[in-house]
Amino acid sequence: MSFLPMATRAFSRDTVLPPIGKERDEEFTQPDDDFSYSSKLTNIEAQRIMAVIQEIQKKVHMMNMLNDAAEKRTNSILSAETSALVREHLQLESRFKQATEQKTETAELVKQLKQSTRTLTRHFLQNPSALSKLKYLKSTQTPVIAYFEHRLQECKTLIFEKLKTTVEEEVAKQEHLAMIIAKEQKTTSEVNALKEELEKAKKERMGEINKKNEIIRKLKDELRDIKHQAEDATKKLENRSKVKEEAELELFRQKETDLSTEIDQLKKKLEETVLFNREEEANARKKKFKIESEVENWIHKYDQDMEEKQAEIDDLTVIYNEEKSHLDELQSRFQDLQKEYDAVLEERKKAEQIKKEKQMLIEKRNQAATKIQALWRGYKTRKDLKKAKNDKGKKDKKKKK
Repeated sequence: MSFLPMATRAFSRDTVLPPIGKERDEEFTQPDDDFSYSSKLTNIEAQRIMAVIQEIQKKVHMMNMLNDAAEKRTNSILSAETSALVREHLQLESRFKQATEQKTETAELVKQLKQSTRTLTRHFLQNPSALSKLKYLKSTQTPVIAYFEHRLQECKTLIFEKLKTTVEEEVAKQEHLAMIIAKEQKTTSEVNALKEELEKAKKERMGEINKKNEIIRKLKDELRDIKHQAEDATKKLENRSKVKEEAELELFRQKETDLSTEIDQLKKKLEETVLFNREEEANARKKKFKIESEVENWIHKYDQDMEEKQAEIDDLTVIYNEEKSHLDELQSRFQDLQKEYDAVLEERKKAEQIKKEKQMLIEKRNQAATKIQALWRGYKTRKDLKKAKNDKGKKDKKKKK
């Protein structure tokens, strides 16, 4: 994990570190948090100070997100320029760690590492896309870096609280502190009075203790007499126990003899079992050797079969490639013919459409002509009838005259 090495040297291995979890990452992924710090400050200078601290915090977290540059996914996600800067920075860190472990001069490496850190942070700030890609890389965070970020967050909170306090609030705090000091002095005087009372109680307690010590001395004398009586009783008990012990020892010797006999019998049985197992082992070894020989023969046969099958597969692959190329050629020709066929069908379809439209037009004309002829015949018939009727009327008038 990449980080500022000059900061990590301030912590020892025995330092108690806070837990690393999701809460720490959220301090840098929530922009509203930084905005709330600045928005609560009314003084411009205070806002500038908080902005500088937030910028430092952002850069530290940015360096903390760098992972191992040897991973292939780093080169695939980040650009070539960014990957080169990251690798150069990690190489400087590795050289610095080696120099620190070997206790050699590190002043020049520190300068180069500081310059590399500035260049890398400026590059990520000028390229937001590279910074957003960097967040997808899962980096392994060391406890020392987490401790440094935790302390930086605490420092930021303390400075914010200090900058947020106005002059009136500071005066009120001083007055409150003076009140607390006065209470502390009063409490101290009360404690001294209680100490004096405690000394008196201790003296009274010591008198009682001396009386109890005298009682204890008398009880010890009585205990000494009881102890002498107990020693006499113990001697008598030991004499009785010794007689019982000798009887039990004789019984144990007899039992030991019986167990020794049983052990000899078991040893003989063990030797017979070992001989039998050796014979079984020899037979098993012969069987194992035979099976291994058969396995080797089968493996050799399998290798030969596989070589033959591989040769057959290669021949089939060559034939397949030739037929595939021929198929591709035929498919290409088929596609050309398909295009020509589609064009011919389109032309036929258009011709049939035109022919159908002409036929429909002819039918419409015939229907129109038929209607016109019918109308004309009707008109002609009505006209003839009307004329015939007029002629008949004229004849009737002449006859009446």
